[in-house]
Amino acid sequence: MKAERAHGPACGVGTLERATLTAEIHDLYDGQGDGDRLLAAFRAAALYVPLAENEPICSAETDGVQWLYAFTSTTEVERFARARAEAGTDPGWASGRIRHWTVLGSRLLDIAVPAAVTETRTPTGVAVDVGGIRPLLMPPLSGIVPDPVAVDLLEPDRRA
Repeated sequence: MKAERAHGPACGVGTLERATLTAEIHDLYDGQGDGDRLLAAFRAAALYVPLAENEPICSAETDGVQWLYAFTSTTEVERFARARAEAGTDPGWASGRIRHWTVLGSRLLDIAVPAAVTETRTPTGVAVDVGGIRPLLMPPLSGIVPDPVAVDLLEPDRRA
């Protein structure tokens, strides 16, 4: 399988930051994580966002939360796509071509998450490296996503 870039930041933008994010995720799993550093690294990193056939961004809903998928490497995208193709979840990826955007984490949190909430009326977060060795969830909570879509700040009657 080969990941093919659809479009995104110019070459090099967010690349060093992606390595920093990977190191921060590793630290988190080793019990040395720092939430502020992790969030800053996520926001600065250029992440790979696979495109599903009929969706603007590949996502899934679990327990009332929609998760937009993002990956720290094309290897992680390919692993995810292979698993989906083998499971029959997305047979279009069986061809071996996975289109993706390269998007800064800050744009995922500040633009894509609110847009998804507006479209689906479902709390939305970002799932990083789903199916990988060290997955990470950026939940729809204040301090991570914009306050208007943070579930912990919504009035009880506005929660999904």
